[in-house]
Amino acid sequence: MKQSVPVAIFTLGFMLIACSEKNIAKPPTEGLMGLTTTSSNANVNMDQLVDNAVTDLAGRVEIATNAITVTQARTVQWRSSSVGCPVEGINYTQAIVPGVLLLLEADGKTYRYHARDGGAPFYCPDEQAEAPAYGAGEEFM
Repeated sequence: MKQSVPVAIFTLGFMLIACSEKNIAKPPTEGLMGLTTTSSNANVNMDQLVDNAVTDLAGRVEIATNAITVTQARTVQWRSSSVGCPVEGINYTQAIVPGVLLLLEADGKTYRYHARDGGAPFYCPDEQAEAPAYGAGEEFM
C-alpha cells in the first residue's frame, strides 16, 4: 500500500504538467479587436483567418478593407510557441507549432500576420518576425 502513494503522486504530477502545456505563452495580441478562430491544421478555415487579419489591418492603418490585398495565405510549422514572433525577454517552448502565415499588402507595404493552429491571427512587425521551420515558408524572410 505504501508504494502506491508515490505512484499516485507521480501520476497526478504528470497529469498536471500535461494539462498545463495548453497554457503556453502567446505572442502579443494587441489590436486584434477580440477576434478568435478555431481550426485544425488539416482543416484550417483560411477564409476566416484572412478576414480577421484584413479587418485588423484596416483598423491598424486606417484604410478600407477593400484596399488590402492578400499576397500569401498558407499553413506553416512555427519553430516555437512564439509563433514566429518572439518578444524579447520571454521564454518560449521550443517545439514545432502548426499554424498560418498571412502576408497582406496595403499602400505598397507588406504586413505579416501569424497564427497558431486554432488561434487568431496577429500582426508581427518585420523586425520581430522569425521564419517558419525549414521547408515551410522560409522564403518569406
